[in-house]
Amino acid sequence: MAVESPKSPEIPESPETPEPPGTSEFPEVRVPDGETPPRCPYCARPFRTERLRALHLGDVHAEESTDDQRVAYDEAREAEREDLFLFHLKVVAALVAIYALLLLAYMAASAMQTPG
Repeated sequence: MAVESPKSPEIPESPETPEPPGTSEFPEVRVPDGETPPRCPYCARPFRTERLRALHLGDVHAEESTDDQRVAYDEAREAEREDLFLFHLKVVAALVAIYALLLLAYMAASAMQTPG
């Protein structure tokens, strides 16, 4: 797997002074060999998925975005909202299950200690 560290479009790359990993304005993105990541058409930042790219375009480049990019952004936000709702449901279910198990364990321990 290759690690791709994008450079800022304003700063030309200099072969004499390579930029150390992790010091560019964008985070490093691990890219499997032979694949090209989706990139922002405005700042050239690479992304792991098209959905993350669409969210970036809507958040950072909203003024420059085309109608198709705005539609993709709206769809990506809705998908994020649904994923977050599902995550919250799972967390609530896990908390209820833990509470129920602790209550049952307390009741079982109380029943074993009661004389009679």
